[in-house]
Amino acid sequence: MAETVHENGRGLKVGIVGGSIAGCMTAIELVRLGCDVTLFERTGEELKDRGAGIGVPSSVIDTFIKRDLVDADIPYFSGHSFMRIWRTDQHQPYGYLAWDQPSNLALLNWGGLYRNLRKRVPNHVYRTGHRVTALQEQTNGRVEVTLSDGSRQEFDLVVCADGYASLGRRTLFPDVAIRYAGYVLWRGFLMEHEMSESQPLESGVRCLGYPGGHGIFYFVPGPGDSIAFGKRLINWGMYVPVPEPELAAFLTDKEGNVREGSLSPGSMPLATERALKQKAHERIPGYYAEVVEKSPDTFAYAIYDCEVPAYRKGRICLVGDAGAFARPHSAAGALKGINDATALSEALKAHSSVDEALAQWSAVQTETDNNLVRFGNQLGRALVREIPDWSKMDATSMEKWFTSIVTIQSEFFGSKEQKS
Repeated sequence: MAETVHENGRGLKVGIVGGSIAGCMTAIELVRLGCDVTLFERTGEELKDRGAGIGVPSSVIDTFIKRDLVDADIPYFSGHSFMRIWRTDQHQPYGYLAWDQPSNLALLNWGGLYRNLRKRVPNHVYRTGHRVTALQEQTNGRVEVTLSDGSRQEFDLVVCADGYASLGRRTLFPDVAIRYAGYVLWRGFLMEHEMSESQPLESGVRCLGYPGGHGIFYFVPGPGDSIAFGKRLINWGMYVPVPEPELAAFLTDKEGNVREGSLSPGSMPLATERALKQKAHERIPGYYAEVVEKSPDTFAYAIYDCEVPAYRKGRICLVGDAGAFARPHSAAGALKGINDATALSEALKAHSSVDEALAQWSAVQTETDNNLVRFGNQLGRALVREIPDWSKMDATSMEKWFTSIVTIQSEFFGSKEQKS
């Protein structure tokens, strides 16, 4: 791991709340800056491989490698096409191709990215089983962190990377609330060898439109980060409208408990899963419906979004989904957290005063990431709430329709037409 020390970070005592991708990235950057870093992860063991897919521009992978954030041989698939498909009786079992968009995406596994980042965080920095329950600024300008066991520690700077339900965000901005979008994302995975053919999933992402939403299907590395034929993992998700009054019932698990925000793999009642799979059979082409039908232990989470007035107050900062929280259509969740952490490190390098660095960094990240939230909202309107019948459209009319709704250019990806 490349080690650097910068005068502005030397000896700065930093606490990080949350040990997922954004937290690991922040720890890497600030350790390399010369800070004295302690990361608190609430789980009793390191985070599990979720199997979920992540798509980023191929150039971003090159940047990660150059910054020594990931290994040069990190496994991923190159996605050269983003295909918009609609089910019709005349085009079974693969669907009508309305729009074949060129793309240049790297499709990788969440777990692969996490493991690459985690091994670059020194073990003495990463503390599992430490749940932070309170943050309090002190009169001396430092921040006191209270843990669930009642112990307290003080830091010169605390960075909250604790996800969409962030304690940090609630502490800094108690009046800011996440907003439910009116739909959920239902997800699943299937090993490639479970399918009779895999050719329809080669070359990139398949986006399947249907009344009330759309689904995405693509390959990611399988168990053991394998990219070998037959050992790849099909990653998929379908957006499903669930009115807010019905959300609690939808999020009730098989034990009868109402979950907050999501149903984890294995917790969804059989009747709920069966109903969702039946809807998939009615809405998407038969080939993809087979993928859904064969996927075990599917899971779901409610879609929220949130803008924030700032990314810091005093010496408490937010990164990743703890700050502005965008809908997954923008496909920038992990990348946003990495960008926030990198920008924080660069700001500390560029300013002689820590507070000046934090102020400048906060202003830029607030504008950038709130814009990403608005970008995700426009995508949600185009691809869920007001999605038209793509079977009556061709590439020209689809592009005209799409660009009339999605007017914000993503700073993370460049071409906005490639989002899901």
